[in-house]
Amino acid sequence: MKSVEEIQSMLVSELRNRLNSIKSFPLHLNYYNEILGDTSFLLAGLLGALLKNEANNWDHNRWIDDSLLTKVKVDGNVLSIWGVIIWGIENVSEQWTEPFYFQITLNKKAFSKYIFMFGDLHTHSIPYEEFKQNRDYWDKEFFMNSNWNPSERNWKYIIPIFQK
Repeated sequence: MKSVEEIQSMLVSELRNRLNSIKSFPLHLNYYNEILGDTSFLLAGLLGALLKNEANNWDHNRWIDDSLLTKVKVDGNVLSIWGVIIWGIENVSEQWTEPFYFQITLNKKAFSKYIFMFGDLHTHSIPYEEFKQNRDYWDKEFFMNSNWNPSERNWKYIIPIFQK
């Protein structure tokens, strides 16, 4: 298993390689996973590692599978990604989904800071099978009225990281 630092480095490299294409791709896709290459599983891996290291109430039998990237925004050197995390529990075949928000400030060589927000305090995770039937579940009510403002959701986990 890779360390948080190794995953961060891989993610920053992937985002830097894709930055120009990110700025020019369509604004209204269902998912941005293909356009962003390895970003989806790198974000999932990073969140999994952060939760194991940083979150006291994260069940260590849980594992993060992947993410679906539903919105991406670039504003200067700040990149924001909204989406859905897919996670499971060891020795159980069912998987669940929860929303996430990731924002990173890229400097010339690496990053200066990022924040990872995950889960909704007021809405329980939903089974992936249920999510497949209603892929707008996490976005529909929340984002229709909030202009995709991440501060308007009550996040279960908020993990800020600053480059030392």
